[in-house]
Amino acid sequence: MSDLQKSICYLICVYNDQQGLESTLRSVFRDAPLADILIVDDGSTPPMVIPDAPKGYRILHLPLERNIGLIGALNAGIKYIIEKDYIYTARLDAGDTVNEGRLKAQFEYLEKHPSIGIVGTQVRAFDKKTGETLFHFNNPTHPKVVSRRLKVKNCLAHPSVMIRTQAFAISGPYDPSYKYAEDYEMWRRIEKFFGAANLKQTYVNKEISPHQMTALNRKGSTLSKLRAQIKYFKFFNLWCWIGVLRSLIALIIPRKLWKILRSNLSIAK
Repeated sequence: MSDLQKSICYLICVYNDQQGLESTLRSVFRDAPLADILIVDDGSTPPMVIPDAPKGYRILHLPLERNIGLIGALNAGIKYIIEKDYIYTARLDAGDTVNEGRLKAQFEYLEKHPSIGIVGTQVRAFDKKTGETLFHFNNPTHPKVVSRRLKVKNCLAHPSVMIRTQAFAISGPYDPSYKYAEDYEMWRRIEKFFGAANLKQTYVNKEISPHQMTALNRKGSTLSKLRAQIKYFKFFNLWCWIGVLRSLIALIIPRKLWKILRSNLSIAK
């Protein structure tokens, strides 16, 4: 095991998605074995079958007795990673895939920028059934721009981030009261202690299901995001005002009209 592998741990949570887990692991195995892989099985029925890892890789299996949901599974994984003294935590969701070079690029960035606690990448979204590209998450890269944009919307794609485990230790676990926006609230909380950035390269491919986000989930996500924006609101920061206004508009107006506004107003993107 390399010294680098002792420093980084992939955190992958899975629930009843054997095919997605295997697809994700195949993509991870195409890269150099630079990290341990922690798989949190969130009470799957039947339990997930953990495939054998190629030489040099190490898979850690954390099965939960019952299904407690993504936030609970994430927190169980983070607790384990903190206890095992990993320096960096790399997120990835079952069903998503990674391109070669991701871990090395993020590790090198965080090593060179000690004030940065989170670094994400650009992300390609693809159709779960066809594999066709649907769209790209083109997120800002510079820490100052990321900080400004975070006050308006989530610009750190959750499955793409590598985080200093110290940031979790300082900030605490994901908050279950921010369902559907737990990652956004976490980034805003960590931002009190560390900066955030994105790499310009696309290193993660995110699986999108046609029914992944229902209208109810979408409203819940916006409400949770709005609560986080209010929680971390700074009265004299223009971008905080813009973020709250954007979320309120998204809650009030019909979704089709909101999509039109987003495509025509750069401030809403």
